[in-house]
Amino acid sequence: MAHESESVSLLPPEIISEILVRLPVKSLLMMRCVSKSWLSLISTRQFIKTHLEFSTNKQDFAHDILLSSSSFEHTLRFYTCSLYAIMYQESPHVPDDLDFPCKDPLVNYNFVGSCEGLLCISGGAHDLFLWNPSIRKSKKLPISGSNVHCSSYLAYGIGYNECQDDYKVVEVMGSSHSEYGFQNEFRVYSLRTNSWKMIQEYPGVIFCNDPAKFVNGRLHWIATRVSDKNDSWFISSLNLVDERYENVALPDLVYGNFDWELGILGGNLCVFCDYYKVRMDVWVMKAYGLVESWTKVASIPYFTAIEHSPFPVFISHNDEILLQHRSSLLIYNSTHNTFKHPQVQIHHGYKIQFSLYTKSLVSPHFVEEV
Repeated sequence: MAHESESVSLLPPEIISEILVRLPVKSLLMMRCVSKSWLSLISTRQFIKTHLEFSTNKQDFAHDILLSSSSFEHTLRFYTCSLYAIMYQESPHVPDDLDFPCKDPLVNYNFVGSCEGLLCISGGAHDLFLWNPSIRKSKKLPISGSNVHCSSYLAYGIGYNECQDDYKVVEVMGSSHSEYGFQNEFRVYSLRTNSWKMIQEYPGVIFCNDPAKFVNGRLHWIATRVSDKNDSWFISSLNLVDERYENVALPDLVYGNFDWELGILGGNLCVFCDYYKVRMDVWVMKAYGLVESWTKVASIPYFTAIEHSPFPVFISHNDEILLQHRSSLLIYNSTHNTFKHPQVQIHHGYKIQFSLYTKSLVSPHFVEEV
């Protein structure tokens, strides 16, 4: 063993780095114990970023499926399962139960979203947590300073500012004032500085309190204007670099009796248009910001077994779409117009959410301690 260790140490550092960056997170956590130099290398921001880029640049199945399950007792549990296994291997699938560190039975925990391996979770009215289950690191964020007891709603989002190499959590607090009308206070948390700041308000707009979708450096919410008597909704975005608000044009939808949601498929912004009990149209913005790039990639028909609106989670290179239907999964093949039903064995709660998850070395403490 000593001879092997000496042989490895003779390799140039850049070769060692090229080898290590190709390993999965679980292996890298063990490799940190090989030597102080390997621990130092694997803990650097540059290595963490390079490893993440290498992982996400792989083909379709660089991700896992993340399952969050909450119960009436406020218990929030997380599981992961191989996306490749769900799409192409035989059922049933037994996911790994992740050890969520926050277990106060008196607190109502909710999954806010994830970004590059970091999960954001709210706890009660004030608390927010960042957690990377792959490296078993978590962090409670400082209080944002919002007076949540005066709020009409709270909306959250998590994303990454590439220019500053910084992860951001955004809190939107909407409230109605008789003197000022409807106001939105935006607060942004920086992982790099471990602090919150308030940015320019966005008055007169009501945001849907679903977690924001992070695409192209921007967080996206569904919103409507207070003054809009037609109650029409649009896509509002916040650029995490310059902290400016913009609207994103919707696709040319066939109007009628339908509801729509925002999503992400293949890293692109999506609109899921649900024509009740008839079909769901899946629109993808293939070139961000270009309204003409909106493309309807599938029109998913309802059938007897679909009782509630399905929600697309993932689309493969051959246009197979993984759908969440209530607390289970369906795979729709748009070419053959067929469905498969992969079995995932979990303890069902009253609220199940499926999403994509990337295993990474990104620490909620930003720079990993050596």
